[in-house]
Amino acid sequence: MPNTKQIKIRRWFDRHLHIRDGEMMANVLPCTLDQRATGAIIMPNLMPDPITTIDRAVAYRDRIRALIPTSVDFSPVLTCYLTDHTTPDEVVEGYRVGAWGAVKLYMADQNGQGGTTGSAHGVRDLPGRYPVFEAMQRHGIPLLGHFEAVEREVDEFDREAVSLERDLGPLVQEFPELPIVAEHITDGRMADYVAEHGGPLWATVTAHHLMLNRNDLFWGGLAPINWCKPVLKRESHRARVAEYVFSGHHKFGAGTDSAPHPKHKKEACCGCAAGVFTASHAVELYATAFDRAGKLENLEAFLSVNGLQVYGVPVSGESMTLERRDRAVPEKVGEVAVFMGGQTISWTLL
Repeated sequence: MPNTKQIKIRRWFDRHLHIRDGEMMANVLPCTLDQRATGAIIMPNLMPDPITTIDRAVAYRDRIRALIPTSVDFSPVLTCYLTDHTTPDEVVEGYRVGAWGAVKLYMADQNGQGGTTGSAHGVRDLPGRYPVFEAMQRHGIPLLGHFEAVEREVDEFDREAVSLERDLGPLVQEFPELPIVAEHITDGRMADYVAEHGGPLWATVTAHHLMLNRNDLFWGGLAPINWCKPVLKRESHRARVAEYVFSGHHKFGAGTDSAPHPKHKKEACCGCAAGVFTASHAVELYATAFDRAGKLENLEAFLSVNGLQVYGVPVSGESMTLERRDRAVPEKVGEVAVFMGGQTISWTLL
């Protein structure tokens, strides 16, 4: 579709989104609403109090809904932040009453050091959580995993591969019917594993991981706007993940992992915040990536169809239109630093 001027596809669903809370949430949530998403999987890693209980989930959902205009059809799906103290009963009851639609797994080391923003409360003893996973398997509750090893001695660029072998592989063997999503994958070995697995295993992929490799983090000096977890990988891994995504493979779906940080924290010379904010132009970024690969015909499946059943989300009957027209990306949304800010992308969502 190299000469296509417009494409019409079904409205999409963001399978991985950070909106924070309070003033920050009020600032960034309209971006996702403007992007015509029917809803999103909302991450629970609020600081200092993550969404670990039913009461917190219900209160957070109410705060989100209060910011959604009545004229906008958008369904936030909350997630339960899994800790070493989370009980099977709490997880099942929260799912039953609709407080959350999935459980989020972050890993932490024995000192409580996590691998990404807001992950210090994460799981230190994964086998100790097996009773929770058993209950989740029994009730069909999805597990959304940030599968990266967090120990300091693990090489930064091998964290996903180590977690695949040590954490995800044994989980899949022990709980073959548990719905699992490996989120924001970056490693070609993880992509192969997901694609070749015949059970209920899926993956999400971000726009920035489709478009960038680790040279984009270091070329010409450190580029903090591109610093994210999992970190960008070498080109061979980016290409392998992209090969599955652009082919329309049914196991891979869009999860932006859009993560807002104030510009001064994002550009800090020490302790730069990990996370890339793409919510303001996510659909256009994905369209640009698919267009560059010559695979626009597979954009709709990736954005709007693949894997939605795991979240209990229907495929939308409504459509949205993209036009091949340059769009200038804002440098900031409020005080939030924006990915590719100040640059121009080649598609505009009408």
